Amino acid sequence: MRITAPAKFRHASDLRPAETSSDPREPSFRDSEVVVDLRPCQFVWPTAILWCATYMLLARQRETSSQLLVPENTGVAVYLKSAGLFEILKNEGIKVDDRQLYAGPNIQAALPLTRFRSTVDVENITNQAFDALTKMNLGVGNLYPLITETFAELAMNAVQHSDSSIGAFGIIQFYDEGANRRFVCAVAHGGIGIRRSLERNPQLSRRIFYDWDAIELATKERISGTGDPTRGIGLYGVADDMRRPSSQLIIHSGIGMLRITEQIESESKRVRVLFPGTLVFASIQFRS
Repeated sequence: MRITAPAKFRHASDLRPAETSSDPREPSFRDSEVVVDLRPCQFVWPTAILWCATYMLLARQRETSSQLLVPENTGVAVYLKSAGLFEILKNEGIKVDDRQLYAGPNIQAALPLTRFRSTVDVENITNQAFDALTKMNLGVGNLYPLITETFAELAMNAVQHSDSSIGAFGIIQFYDEGANRRFVCAVAHGGIGIRRSLERNPQLSRRIFYDWDAIELATKERISGTGDPTRGIGLYGVADDMRRPSSQLIIHSGIGMLRITEQIESESKRVRVLFPGTLVFASIQFRS
């Protein structure tokens, strides 16, 4: 199986459904070879990086021969290398031919692509991200707690509810956009997904039938698959924060996607390309 990314690869929904119809989490996944072709890419967004890591590591667990074809655009290839994607894949036995690519630290990343599995991991990398943001001295110190707290909530959800055999991944980065800067933080895992997590609560199992309505329900206050009335505050709080001006939240789980902005209360929908697990992306823009 070959999956070819487009020139502007933002997230999984940009891929061709026919190429991504197999779910590598399922025992029925029988592809003997998976090749993810990034050669055409002129731009790769952090959410696309997280899809690459999640999908390819899940496929590798099925003893599938896996290979990532790096972008022909040298700048994009260097960015992916500096983001840590190539190293994570190669450490799991996935072929990545990144010869003659030199990449130093990604100066725009407060947290490069990082794998975590436990609450202790989350606490450690959140502290590292806060320290990195502080050292960057971007002149927006009041935003650093919001960014790192948002990341910590998303990462804790991944650790506590995902049942992901490959752990979870996170990334925090900023972009200069002329007079503005944009911070993005994203978390993804290859676990059971939001719908199956909520179905563990018998009171919710009769209310959800599809990935898209499960995602929408998960952003409500005190909704949790645990059934504990004191839980279900973290994702609700993040969703509420992302309704501020120039912010947005995107959640992609299974074949459901939800987008929240200041203008859009909630917009859940069915999507054609499955995310094997869950990805949550938060974006915050501010004027320099």
